[in-house]
Amino acid sequence: MPELPVTKYHGCGNDFLIVHAHDADGLDLAPLIVSACDRRTGIGADGLIVVEPEPLKMRYYNADASPAPMCGNGIRCFARFCLDEGLASEDCFSVRTGAGLKTVRIISRDPFLAQIAMGKPDYDPAAIHTEGPVWDDPLEVMGRSVRLYSFFMSTVHTVWFVDDAMDDELLPIAEAIHRHPMFGEKTNVNMVQVTGRDTLRMRTWERGAGLTLACGTGACAAALTAWKLDLCGAETTVLLPKGELHISIDADEQVWMTGPAVKTMKGVYLWKPTN
Repeated sequence: MPELPVTKYHGCGNDFLIVHAHDADGLDLAPLIVSACDRRTGIGADGLIVVEPEPLKMRYYNADASPAPMCGNGIRCFARFCLDEGLASEDCFSVRTGAGLKTVRIISRDPFLAQIAMGKPDYDPAAIHTEGPVWDDPLEVMGRSVRLYSFFMSTVHTVWFVDDAMDDELLPIAEAIHRHPMFGEKTNVNMVQVTGRDTLRMRTWERGAGLTLACGTGACAAALTAWKLDLCGAETTVLLPKGELHISIDADEQVWMTGPAVKTMKGVYLWKPTN
């Protein structure tokens, strides 16, 4: 029975299993990820991160083992793991991701707080795998007309402004939007409620994971969209069910995300592959 050393972290409730690349090499990752992320028969997590050293690289997989270019909460957890494991020591370092090079700046070590340079949005339909741009476009879903804003913000995101982001009746609609045929590779769906000029409330239906407690890249997409529509300022706090993220936006649409990462366990996962 393979024994996989694993550490678990969460960022505002969005939880991840993190492993060293040298421990994961040679393992059949897809079934392992599905097994380990199962919340009843495994450890339980929204995704798994593989850490490659020298230079640092983050490989991210959703709970269903599908790869994603990047994860906003995940990269903060990645950064803390690298500090905890001695893979990084400085307060500013770069991380290679599927969405390009990201810069991590450690704001505080105790309590841990990190700021990530998240880059700029990409509105090219090819980046979100649609036939044309999706910006303030109506869509009929489950008998309801919704207006959507979609673009690439380190991964594919769709922002949907709602009256109450905590309304569970919206969840089937969000799930239907995320798998709508217009999105060639599905989309993350952020249900966003404007609560003030400097605050938003948000929940996310995430590709490969379903409803999550937090989404860092989604918070960036939500704040950027609200800012472009003059619904909030360039400095915005995104309120999530188990925490909050601070998003800053430059005039050229460069986005910065600041938030926590918490280590919750370290141990060995006993994985029994099935034939």
